[in-house]
Amino acid sequence: MTKIKFTRKNSRFVAFKLSGHTGKAEAGKDVLCSALSTASQMAVVAICEVANMQADVQIKDGFLSLAVQNPSEQSDLIITALYKTLQSICEDQKKYVKLEVEDV
Repeated sequence: MTKIKFTRKNSRFVAFKLSGHTGKAEAGKDVLCSALSTASQMAVVAICEVANMQADVQIKDGFLSLAVQNPSEQSDLIITALYKTLQSICEDQKKYVKLEVEDV
């Protein structure tokens, strides 16, 4: 199962983390896992390379996390877009994905 956690502070998304593989299909053929990974990596690129914002990023097998160092309206917009995207992907995949939001 993939666990996805978004973190919000003062009504703004400031971080997200994905951990684990969905287990819906074997490695290399899991379209759900691929969709989650691709969407998340696109958000990392948008924040770090396109918008040139500073963020703590970790990417390894079965794990991806990003925490924005100086949250802004722009970073919130990008992470909100990711949240909405993953929310729609995960809607009927509760057996394979758990999505949560933590307010700090």
